[in-house]
Amino acid sequence: MSAVRMRGRSWGAIPLAIAVVLAVSGCAPAPSPDPALVSLASDALSATRSAQLGTGQRDDGRMFPTTAHALLTDMEENIADVTREAGLHQPADATDASYRAELLKASGDALDAMHAASAGDPGAEEALKKAADRLEALQKQGG
Repeated sequence: MSAVRMRGRSWGAIPLAIAVVLAVSGCAPAPSPDPALVSLASDALSATRSAQLGTGQRDDGRMFPTTAHALLTDMEENIADVTREAGLHQPADATDASYRAELLKASGDALDAMHAASAGDPGAEEALKKAADRLEALQKQGG
């Protein structure tokens, strides 16, 4: 009788094991983008926020135009570096490819906004804000 009882227990453990495997695999974290891409998004966000701050201070008369121009030029170079590095990055999977594509779009928009800010375009500050918000969302998505 004990052999029959043991067989019943082993068959009862199989559904339990399947349930545990399904529960654990269902709780697996979603794949996150490559940390190198997330770091590039952080660099782009930093440059964009700096350009946004400098543009605001220039427009408020709290920064000399030549200083603001130098700041914007430096931030344009930083964004161009991010764009170049992201363009050279080989995505390992679909998550990286999607993140990389969004990073390239957002950093391109930030670069365009910085060019507009350098030219004194009155809509540049809003364009910088939108680009920075997109980059911030990307950074949060990465971890």
